[in-house]
Amino acid sequence: MGLFARFGDLIIRTVSFVGMLILSIPKIPEKIRNINTGQVMQKIDTQSMKGNISRISEGISDVREKNIHKDDVKSESDVKSSDIILKSGKYTSEEKEQTILTLQLASGAFIVFAILHIFNFIPSFYLFLIIDVVIAAFILYTLFNKVKLMYPDDFNAYRDFFLMYLAVGIIIVLVSGNSNLVMAFSFQALPSLSVLIYAIIAVIVVFLLYRIRYYRKFTFGTVLEAGENTAHVKVEYDIRSNVKPNIYLVENNVGAKVGDTVKLKIEEKMFSTGGNKPLEIMEIYR
Repeated sequence: MGLFARFGDLIIRTVSFVGMLILSIPKIPEKIRNINTGQVMQKIDTQSMKGNISRISEGISDVREKNIHKDDVKSESDVKSSDIILKSGKYTSEEKEQTILTLQLASGAFIVFAILHIFNFIPSFYLFLIIDVVIAAFILYTLFNKVKLMYPDDFNAYRDFFLMYLAVGIIIVLVSGNSNLVMAFSFQALPSLSVLIYAIIAVIVVFLLYRIRYYRKFTFGTVLEAGENTAHVKVEYDIRSNVKPNIYLVENNVGAKVGDTVKLKIEEKMFSTGGNKPLEIMEIYR
């Protein structure tokens, strides 16, 4: 309670101070008019003023030199700080990561609700239809109103990735409604298991098609700290190379400098739940 009391007292003091300033603003012109300029000029020591100005100028020069020196030296702790933000247009990297995560959750929910409907956890087809239509509408709205602006160069890859999620959910429902397909596998006790097999097949086919069409063995990043042979590079989420947003330590054999946008070679893994990692700078992109 003591902490909250001190916090509340601080808020009250701050509000009181701001209120006092606001109330005093209308009185400022009157106080300025009442100032006797002659008396003020008599009290000014011009010689001491010149000396003070000279000392202030020297102090400003020293401060500038110190600030320039500080800008040239960057510690590793500053590089790892979570306050580093990259902007693409009007969206920060954090906003883009949150948007992609939301789309992944929504797409996964679309498939989950389809499976729940098949196993009669959502017996009403109309309720299931309403839920999945709302989810699909949200995904399409986010794709064409946010992702298209966030990733203009790679929008087709993001669009097709999440539309394939929707296609898998629709395929599951269509297969479950076809008795010939459901009974294709010998699961007499629980025929719905056949639907899961079709779902797994659909996911694998979608994954392979997407990988053939859009996968690339490189990504892009921005150099935050450059050394002789290594560099710390900030990389945003890249769906095409399956790279997670993070700050990576990579090899720097091309002389990349702080602020450069670089093309990065990544490790090649067929399946990687944790994402691929950038290994080295291939070239300075711009």
